Amino acid sequence: MDDAPRQPPPPRLVLAPEAGTGGDAPLPGLERLPGGGRQAAQAPGQTSLWHVSVTFAGPRVPRQQLHAALVRLVEAQPFPATVRYNDERAEISYWDEAEDVDDAAALGLRMWAEHRRTADLPGWRAVGIEVVDRETLRARGDRTPPPAALGDVRPW
Repeated sequence: MDDAPRQPPPPRLVLAPEAGTGGDAPLPGLERLPGGGRQAAQAPGQTSLWHVSVTFAGPRVPRQQLHAALVRLVEAQPFPATVRYNDERAEISYWDEAEDVDDAAALGLRMWAEHRRTADLPGWRAVGIEVVDRETLRARGDRTPPPAALGDVRPW
């Protein structure tokens, strides 16, 4: 049994108008989808599949050194990832299971720092993140670049 104290969940930002304030109030048990549709809200504790892309950037690093560090990062992850990089930037894309978008984003933003020492990653910072559900990624159709091979690490 874990003796660590439990942290309360972080507060959630709600971007829907309250009932009675005008506009399109959310219906109980339904959440808005891109394009205006609605789907049944997910039960607490149930996980969904999220596509996460995180971009990290910082001072120039020799390309061979960076490539080796990124390969170590991908090998250390429990999920298959694709990585694109140049001397000053790396974008890591992968699928992740999480209860909600907040959890998936938090994990993506922590990934670099958590593996910085073990993978010998440069001291870069996150400069961008995108987290979308499977339906949103599918809805993009041809606007989404074709996926690379899982575990692929290559320069732009």
